[in-house]
Amino acid sequence: MYRYLASFFEAFLLCLLSLTLAAQSNTVNTETSASDYIGFYQKFISGIRGQECPMYPSCSNFALTAFKEKDFAEAFMLTSERLMRCGHDLHGYDITETNSGFKFLDFPGKDSSPKNLRYVSQQPYFAFADTVSDAGGSVAFIRSLINNGYYQQAILEIKRAEFAVPFNVEIFINELVCLKALNEYEKAIYAYETQCPQTYKRDPEVLYQLATIYYKLGNADKANQIATDGVPASHDDHQKAKFYALQGLTYASKYDWNAAKISFMKLRELPYRADVTESNIRLTEKAMAFKYKSPAKASLLSIFPGLGYAYTGHPQTAVSSLLLNGVFAYATVSSIQKKNYGVAALTGLFSLSFYVANIYGSGQSAKRHNEEMKKSIVNNLYYNITP
Repeated sequence: MYRYLASFFEAFLLCLLSLTLAAQSNTVNTETSASDYIGFYQKFISGIRGQECPMYPSCSNFALTAFKEKDFAEAFMLTSERLMRCGHDLHGYDITETNSGFKFLDFPGKDSSPKNLRYVSQQPYFAFADTVSDAGGSVAFIRSLINNGYYQQAILEIKRAEFAVPFNVEIFINELVCLKALNEYEKAIYAYETQCPQTYKRDPEVLYQLATIYYKLGNADKANQIATDGVPASHDDHQKAKFYALQGLTYASKYDWNAAKISFMKLRELPYRADVTESNIRLTEKAMAFKYKSPAKASLLSIFPGLGYAYTGHPQTAVSSLLLNGVFAYATVSSIQKKNYGVAALTGLFSLSFYVANIYGSGQSAKRHNEEMKKSIVNNLYYNITP
């Protein structure tokens, strides 16, 4: 109950501050006022909640951004909708790492989860080993550095080796592995384009590393194209299986579940772990059978405040929506009955904003629910394959 009272108190204060912005006549003054008013709230009032906002940016910074980037009506509605969600049903959001720990990403507008702020756990990478002779032991040392997680040090050794000897495809592949581990994907692509001789650009392991790098960059189409080209270039069935697995993952990341299933089914005839293959096929079948929530239905149900959120699996937000809409509606009707029309106008505006926000937010929560389910399956496939 304390959480809902805190949400109501914060909603009232932030919305009251927001209303004062409407009186500002030009964009510069509106932004300055937003900074002043919300800055005052952050400094003197925010601490009353007794806890930090679990979302990033915080509700007050969310409001500040909204009023800078949107018109008044949209910013007011977005802020109201955020206040109904804050601290409730925190699934379906990407997370980010801040100085005070992990928080849930939620910005106003379409790009609610900027890619550069998303936290991605660092997976271990291991060196590629070939049968190339290792004159002087440099290749073995590079492998050891990579396998122990010293990617930056391995890069220095790789550059030293590249300076001393002619092009060595195993060393170059391990350079791509290191750059991928360090999230320097553009450098890896540049190295492929400028350092790799034409003879080796069709080497299956070079192509595989390149495909995984494009996947990491979020370019699933390019990764899929390279993986498709890599199948006929493969020297053996083990390499071919890696390409089919990656191909299935790229299809899944585009939510083309049927194509992903076909790619994974090809692994049944190749030397690939049978348990992983069957798990991947089951995951794609689960995705195809998944019943998505309808944003239109969620919005329609929200004619009764909170019902749309309940439908999309956000029960706490549903309660928050019902309480906030109910309190403001009651305050408006009560003020009208007492002929206190000034307060009625104020609470009526709050009531309208939260009601519209409840309808809009329910539709967004349906989309967030659907996206969460799809991402969950893709993540499971990713960790099965670990490119």
